[in-house]
Amino acid sequence: MADGTGSGRSRLSALHHDILHHIITYLPVTEAAGAAGLARDWRHLWRSYPLVLKDARIPEAARDAVVPRVLHDHPGNFRAVILPDCRLASLDRELPAWPRLLVDKRTEKLLLAYRWVMDQPNPARLLPADILRCDSLQELTLDFWTFPSGTEVLLPRLRTLTMVRIGTSDQDLESLIAASPVLQSLRLIVNSPKHVRLRSKSLMCALVGLSTVEELTVVDTPLLARLCLFVPRNGVRIRIVCAPNLRALGYLDTRVLKLQIGDSVVRSDRMVSASTVVPSVKILALTVNFGVFEEIKMLASFLRCFPNVDTLHIESALHGPSVTANEPTWEHHAKFWQEISPIFCLRSHVKKMVIHDFRGDQNEFEFLKFVAMNAEELQSLLVASHKEILSSADKVNEIKDELQCLQFPTSISAVLRVSPKAAILWRLRKACILTIDDPFEC
Repeated sequence: MADGTGSGRSRLSALHHDILHHIITYLPVTEAAGAAGLARDWRHLWRSYPLVLKDARIPEAARDAVVPRVLHDHPGNFRAVILPDCRLASLDRELPAWPRLLVDKRTEKLLLAYRWVMDQPNPARLLPADILRCDSLQELTLDFWTFPSGTEVLLPRLRTLTMVRIGTSDQDLESLIAASPVLQSLRLIVNSPKHVRLRSKSLMCALVGLSTVEELTVVDTPLLARLCLFVPRNGVRIRIVCAPNLRALGYLDTRVLKLQIGDSVVRSDRMVSASTVVPSVKILALTVNFGVFEEIKMLASFLRCFPNVDTLHIESALHGPSVTANEPTWEHHAKFWQEISPIFCLRSHVKKMVIHDFRGDQNEFEFLKFVAMNAEELQSLLVASHKEILSSADKVNEIKDELQCLQFPTSISAVLRVSPKAAILWRLRKACILTIDDPFEC
């Protein structure tokens, strides 16, 4: 577009070079390279701006050839190399030194997702050791690799680390965290370590999802603000030793999780003591099967450990094989909620409560009756329906009618949300976005 002066100079070319660099960053790599042909002043841009390479923006048929060529030919540093469709056979063949090149080009953001071909006998390939010595990296995402055991790690600028389907030992993971002195966000999804120990002076957010972890210990994390757990395995133990600024915690699953605070294990048949209280937590998420008596007792014990919670999420679990014929009836559960001693956070602190996957079972309503009688500070109660009742208008109306019968001391009304819950992958991504205040809102 001409500037109207007759000079023929485009308005874009009149922009400052820093702005032009920023514009090119948002273009697919093939278009960014082609921008040099737009005007004489643009010819230097491709060669001078830090490379942003995303293989998803390259036509699939051309990726094997284009990715190695772009990495080899670009003379400047690499701002971001995003390869979710990393085809290592072609990359190794065309550019054998690509791991070292990423280091030499001062890569800041790197995503390497190894694309496994089904007929390969050993799908998880060994991660090149050079990647773990790229001292310019600020954000690293690895998917489907085997960690090179015993490798020296040097990641002094790394702030965000995501590991998905990574084969690694307990000790190598602990060494990796220790070698990342400014690490703020850690996501571990479907990984192999059995024991995860978090010891970091900089870590602010940790997420463990869909994992086989048997024990997660928060050893010494003075800045840790949120600890998120999604779909833990049976028998997992969570131990909190030192996390003085922990603000958001969940999901603590009463079905499978053993919670230890300091040296004390939280039990359903033992009153919580001063040594098993975490006063810093403000947002708490729990999972419970309201049909299992032992689980609702554990729910009460968990709630007593976090006296200052003001936002409470409770996920109502499916009534699966764990509910046996000799489980107490809902009348027995109702008696428990009627006779239980006050729970401090519910009585004096909780202002917002969300019940997820609500199906309208009588045991769920018995808990809501307890909340209605005791939550003196409650300002908002959202009941999010389970997907199985969405197809039944009669069931939805029945739940609405029962919710209307609840009377709260703060004169609020329970609101029923009839919409499906967000997918687990979206919830995993959202949980580590520190600008989102509540990681369990969905």
